[in-house]
Amino acid sequence: MAVISSDPLVNSSDISIIIDDKETISTIDLKYSHRINAARIAEFSVNSLEDSLKCRIGAKITVFVGRVPPNINSMTNDATNFGYSYTNHYHFQGIIRQVTPTPNGANVIAYDYISLLKTSQIEEFKPEDVIGRDLFTLIADAANIEQIDTSNLVGGIGIDATAEMGLTGLKTRKEFIDLCIANSVSVATDSSKYFDAINPVYYQYAIKTNNVFDIYKLDPDNVNNKPVLSVSLDSNNAYDISPTIDTQRLINSLTVENQKIGLIFTHNDNSSISQYGVVSNLVSTNETRREVIETTAFEIVSRFSKPTIKYEVQISNENAYCLGQYVSVTSNIVGERTLPIQGINTDFSTGKTKLTLGEKELSAQELIRLVR
Repeated sequence: MAVISSDPLVNSSDISIIIDDKETISTIDLKYSHRINAARIAEFSVNSLEDSLKCRIGAKITVFVGRVPPNINSMTNDATNFGYSYTNHYHFQGIIRQVTPTPNGANVIAYDYISLLKTSQIEEFKPEDVIGRDLFTLIADAANIEQIDTSNLVGGIGIDATAEMGLTGLKTRKEFIDLCIANSVSVATDSSKYFDAINPVYYQYAIKTNNVFDIYKLDPDNVNNKPVLSVSLDSNNAYDISPTIDTQRLINSLTVENQKIGLIFTHNDNSSISQYGVVSNLVSTNETRREVIETTAFEIVSRFSKPTIKYEVQISNENAYCLGQYVSVTSNIVGERTLPIQGINTDFSTGKTKLTLGEKELSAQELIRLVR
């Protein structure tokens, strides 16, 4: 497909790397990789012994990407604290975690500060400090370390911690945050916003720029979502579009069981079964009302009786996108779908970015728990 020529940010003059807020280095390449609920990774190479010696393991690294290099106007009042007012999604702060020497320099891998939450000291999360509090505020408190800016994390999501969530006990900060995120799921049923009866709404987290921690809401089935990018197989703004269609999440025969009252109910979608074969699932529930069980089984099967669609879209680096934004993809296989960005791989040497698009995969048991 044709691609419009652009001016991608691949020249060394567009990339500034600063070590420990004072030492600058020259890089011959730079790559980013970013996934949901995980640290962003920056990989680059230096081509001199002098620069390789600056890249010590544990050093702070700040990366600016843009056509305007860092200057006093792009810093805060503290001249050693770079980047807070000079931001876009390509700007990065983190810690060097791996250095591999080469004949002329070194290959370097750095992780953003979410990596510090993963390797944090073991904390005791006591029931009296956790139960009954909004999960959003619990995540914000756990992410609030010296290196991470959590000043924008205000408000809540309306889901309070319960004993059944398993949030208490000894855990690293990231283990605690991941458990909170796993429980930050609800089901929306507003017919004015959704085509289906069951529509998961959930939250994810990331450091999207500099050291600013973000908790963001995903509501992928909402018809009012506005995409930041629209691509198709014959558009001129994408190098490649690769769909993946699989049945890993497909359910067309659901059996719901309540052992206490001896109730077993099975709902089949015969149209889906004839097309894709039987894909069954067994879930348990404490619900005793048969009409509620039957309705829920019907709604879950209706929601998941078709294959899951994922995309990988390769575009130019001319514009930076971030996790959680929506992209509209049109293909001759499945038509138009608007999906959230769940992964980003950016290569500044080639001037290309690969976006991974998809939805959170909830099990039928999780949905039963949410809608009962």
